[in-house]
Amino acid sequence: LPSHTCGNPGEIPKGVLHGTRFNIGDKIRYSCISGYILEGHAMLTCIVSPGNGASWDFPVPFCRAEGDCGGTLRGTSGIISSPHFPSEYENNADCTWTILAEPGDTIALVFTDFQLEEGYDFLEISGTEAPSIW
Repeated sequence: LPSHTCGNPGEIPKGVLHGTRFNIGDKIRYSCISGYILEGHAMLTCIVSPGNGASWDFPVPFCRAEGDCGGTLRGTSGIISSPHFPSEYENNADCTWTILAEPGDTIALVFTDFQLEEGYDFLEISGTEAPSIW
């Protein structure tokens, strides 16, 4: 028989899960405690998945400390920002972000606000395979 529930996705460290119903069509929301920023989608909806099962429409998000510099992004979308954005970050900040994707997935980087200090800041993008579009 097909499942009509996504199940409780669980609490996240330094975060709060808002919602107690996990059936198809139900929505839950995540937030972070003070001093932490949510990475990923705050709102998840339980949907019908292939094979008539049920699953959440996005991966469970996570909370990161506001001043953190770097980290790992998983799932279908995310946000990368410098510490304390939109304020200035500390001198000599060295941020490394890792984006994990399934084989065959495409990673697209879209910059909505981007500034570098000439002679001091740089951006390096590298991967395990040759890029198909730059």
